[in-house]
Amino acid sequence: MFAVLARLIPSKAALYAGLAALGAVVMAMIRRDARRDERRDAQLKDHEHAEDIEDDVARSRADPERLRKYEGAGWRD
Repeated sequence: MFAVLARLIPSKAALYAGLAALGAVVMAMIRRDARRDERRDAQLKDHEHAEDIEDDVARSRADPERLRKYEGAGWRD
């Protein structure tokens, strides 16, 4: 295959430049996909963390004794 390309393209420098450009395009696509995956994973992690916080708050609000120890204690000067 390299020999066929060498006959079609007049200089080796042009061939190498074309291959380098093709390699750069492939690398850019790989990086873009990796960034997209990283962003999606971060959003999923944030969503799970928010659900955990929501569950903790709901659980603490369901406990009728959670503020009983502070009953009658007001602001003091």
